[in-house]
Amino acid sequence: MKRMIESKITAWFESNSRKPLVIHGARQVGKTFSIRSFAMSRQLRLVEINFEKDLQYIELFNKTRNPNEILEYLKLSFLDVSFNEETLLFLDEIQASPSALTALKFLGESFPSKIIASGSALGVAIGSTSFPVGYVEMINMTPMTFIEFLWAIQLPEETMQSLQEVMKSLTPLPTVIHDKMNDLFKSYMIVGGMPEVVNSYVAHKSYKDTFIIQQRLINDYYNDMAKYAQGSERIKVRECYQSIPIQLAKDNKKFQYKLVKSGAGSRHYESSLKWLEDSHMIIKSYRLNSINPLFESEYDLSTFKVFHSDTGLLISMYGEELIQLMISSQPGTVKGSLYENTIAQLLKTYHKKIFYYEPNQHSEIDFIIRYEGKLCPIEVKSSNHTSSRSFTNFIQLNKPKLSLRVSSKNLGKDVENNTYFLPHYLFEFFLRMEESIL
Repeated sequence: MKRMIESKITAWFESNSRKPLVIHGARQVGKTFSIRSFAMSRQLRLVEINFEKDLQYIELFNKTRNPNEILEYLKLSFLDVSFNEETLLFLDEIQASPSALTALKFLGESFPSKIIASGSALGVAIGSTSFPVGYVEMINMTPMTFIEFLWAIQLPEETMQSLQEVMKSLTPLPTVIHDKMNDLFKSYMIVGGMPEVVNSYVAHKSYKDTFIIQQRLINDYYNDMAKYAQGSERIKVRECYQSIPIQLAKDNKKFQYKLVKSGAGSRHYESSLKWLEDSHMIIKSYRLNSINPLFESEYDLSTFKVFHSDTGLLISMYGEELIQLMISSQPGTVKGSLYENTIAQLLKTYHKKIFYYEPNQHSEIDFIIRYEGKLCPIEVKSSNHTSSRSFTNFIQLNKPKLSLRVSSKNLGKDVENNTYFLPHYLFEFFLRMEESIL
């Protein structure tokens, strides 16, 4: 299964840097598969240690951080392996061994083979150990994007190229193609970006089968909370996670602690949300206090929305009835939230800091991001309806260089207000067009 991260792993491997590469992300997003696939494509010998299964290696790193001692131990453990440039040492689930995380600093300096590590709940582990800042390279791996989903279902390459071209030229697609792409985007939302779920959908085209896998993955997340969260935090982390569907079903999607537990406040659950964020299970969008060239410094730490890291898993948390609602294209109040969640998920993948803005209690700008160095407001709709007085007023008042209305409407542009009308399925293509200002 083709993933964008493979090019980043290749760039790291071919560089002169001896720094270990650490790939972090939520459980089951495809970290291990991508690393194995890379090693196979380069015909490398892969020495794989999984710290959740191979407990003797936890003891090894607890006893020593000396690279020579670790190397000699590994030579004795893998007698048929020569540790050289044709070998890749893979330390999987490294969050289970904080000592191994710390040891990466010393291994990178003198180990004869390149080292790659991966972990889920890694942000939590980093907070509790001496992390080798500056001595490793870090890549965050997210669930599969819409483009990766299109690769998985084997959309022809010429179609992919034509989508990129129409995005550049702002040429509307023929109606039949536009409608089909909208349907594919809806399928992507229901299936989500977890590779196992996508593989099942590609093989069987059954939402019922994908729902069963999604439910199991949610249970795996709950098991991770029980395994890695500490003490009473385990219950609170679970309560916060379970509240996400309720939080996003409201008209006002601001995260409210009282919906987690009656009478609760930030002091009860702030650390629990931080745990979920560090484990890459949620995405936060903070409310901006004002609009100015340095808007990232003007946000309210106490007011935010919480999105799920994978819209498919989020839909499964609502239940099978919502899947039926999505398939039948019936209107529903929660559907707008699902499209917003998917856009947030894509923005996270492309390393965008996301914010929202409330000029007053009756209006809201769904997303504010920085695109090519400039403020870019984004409005997200689930249907063809794109009119919004609050968004229009915001544009006329602040005059951004570029703004987006993302909906199921065909491609177009409001030249007077520098506003693109983007169908949902072209949003990621738009993000890929961004030119660096550095």
